[in-house]
Amino acid sequence: MPASIEVLIIGAGPSGLFAAVELARQGVQARVVEREPGPHTQARATAVQPGTLEIFARTGVVDRVLAESVHLGFARLFDAHLSQVGETAFAGADCPWEFQCSLPQWRTEQLLERRLAELGGTVQRGVSVVSLTETDDHVDVGLETDGQIERVEVPWVIGAGGAHSPTRHSMQEHLPGSTYPGTALVAEIAVRCALPRDGSALIVAPQGYVLLAPLPGGRWLTAVGDLDEAEIGALARGSAPDAVAAAIGRRVPADVLQVADVGWSSTFRMYRRMAPHLADKRRFLLGDAGHLSSPFGGEGLNSGLHDAANLAWKLALEQRGRARPALLASYGTERGAADRHVLQVSDQIHEMAHGAVAAAQAGAFPAPPDPDTVAAVVRARCMLDVSYAGSPLVGEHVQLGGPPLPTPGPGDRYPDRIQLTGTEHVLLTFGPVPEPDIKRLRRRWAGVLTVTEGTGDPRRAGLAGKGAVLVRPDGYLGFRAAPADHAGLRALDAHLDSYLVPAPG
Repeated sequence: MPASIEVLIIGAGPSGLFAAVELARQGVQARVVEREPGPHTQARATAVQPGTLEIFARTGVVDRVLAESVHLGFARLFDAHLSQVGETAFAGADCPWEFQCSLPQWRTEQLLERRLAELGGTVQRGVSVVSLTETDDHVDVGLETDGQIERVEVPWVIGAGGAHSPTRHSMQEHLPGSTYPGTALVAEIAVRCALPRDGSALIVAPQGYVLLAPLPGGRWLTAVGDLDEAEIGALARGSAPDAVAAAIGRRVPADVLQVADVGWSSTFRMYRRMAPHLADKRRFLLGDAGHLSSPFGGEGLNSGLHDAANLAWKLALEQRGRARPALLASYGTERGAADRHVLQVSDQIHEMAHGAVAAAQAGAFPAPPDPDTVAAVVRARCMLDVSYAGSPLVGEHVQLGGPPLPTPGPGDRYPDRIQLTGTEHVLLTFGPVPEPDIKRLRRRWAGVLTVTEGTGDPRRAGLAGKGAVLVRPDGYLGFRAAPADHAGLRALDAHLDSYLVPAPG
C-alpha cells in the first residue's frame, strides 16, 4: 500500500464513501475497500434528510442529489381506501431545503463515488478483510483479493462495512438492543394509484401497513409490514412479483392500488441496536457497523452520513498534527449521544406507525398532535435537532446575571452553516471586538481558524446582540462569547487549546 494512504475505510456504502470524500476534501488520502465485486443496483435506503442536504452542500454534492431525486415535502397517513387521515409537512423546519430527497441508495453511492474521483480517490472492490489487529501506533490489516493475501499497516481504520462489520468484530464490540416483532417486505415497484408523488404515504389497514415512497422514474419503494406466516412462506418459495402483489393486495384493495411491476424485493427484520463504543484508539465505526434503527423515518442512512461528517474533520486535524487527544476521543462521545437520539426518534416513528395500524383495527384514528409536538417531530425527522451540548468540545463564556441568550446554543447546529464551505473553524464576530485579541487568535490558530464578521441577525448564531461564536468545521457551534471582550476571547483561546495544537512558533 502506498505510504501516502493514511486511512483505510472498510465498506463503500454511503457512510464509507462520504467519509472518504470529506477526508479528501481536507487533504487526507484514504484507501476504500469493498468486499462486493461490483456496485449494487437496489434502492435500499432512499430518504436523504434536509440536515443531510446541508452537509452535502458543504461537500459539493447537494446540487446533484437535488437534481436527480424526488422531493418529498409531506408524510401522509391514509386508510386502506386511500382516504387521507393525517399529514405532516416539512415546511417551517428552518432549513434551506424543507423536504426529503428520495433517491435510490445505489445512485447516492454513485454520486459520492464520482465526487471522490474528482478529489483523486478510488474504490477498490472485491477486497475482503481477513484480519485486523490494533497496536500502539498502527493497525495491522490482512486483505484478500482473488485469493491473494496482502498485509498492510495503517494509522487509522474506519469501519463502514454494515451490520456484520469486521472492524466492530475486531474491537470485540456487539450490537446490543432489541429486534422489533414481525417480518416486513421491502420492494421497488411500479403501481397504478391516485397517490400524490410529493410525499410518502403510510397506508394502514387492519391486516397491516403499506409504506410507499416515490422514486425517480415514476417508481416507488414500498415496505409492507406485519406479514403473516403464509405471506412469508409465499415470498420465500413463490414468484416474487406475485407474492409482493398479493401482500399489498391483502392490505389495500385492488380497485384503488394495483402493482404493475416488481423490480426487486426482500424480506427483513427491523432492529433497535447500538454498539456500546463507536471507537477505540485507532478504529472507528460508522453507520450500520455501529447502530441499527427502524427504517421508519429514514434515519439509518442519514445518521451514518453524520457519523462520517463528525469524524472526518477531527481525523484530518489529527493527521496534520494539530489535534490533541481530546479531539478524536470526542467522536465516540458526540456521535454516541447523537445516534442514541436517532434510535429514539426512529423508535417513536416506528411506534406511531404501528399505532396507526392498531387504530385501523379499532376503526377510529386519534386526533392529530398539537403543533408544537408536530414541529419537534419534524425537526427530529429532518436531522436538524442533533446537538452536541455537553461535549468537551463545546463551551461558552457569558456575562453573569446577563439576559438569557437565544438558541442555538453551544453544541447545536448553526442554522446558516451552508454559507461556510471551508474546512477550518470559523469565528463569527458581531459588533466591535478587541483587535489585539483577534490578531493573537489569528496568529496562534493559523491554519485551523478563520475570523470573519458575522452578517445578519446575531440571534441566528445564538447571540442577543454583540458577541462572537465559534463554528466548527462540521457546522456546529463550538463556543459562544457574550460579550466578546478580552475575557471572552481569552476563554475562547483556552477552549481551542483544550483540543487543538497551536501553530508552530
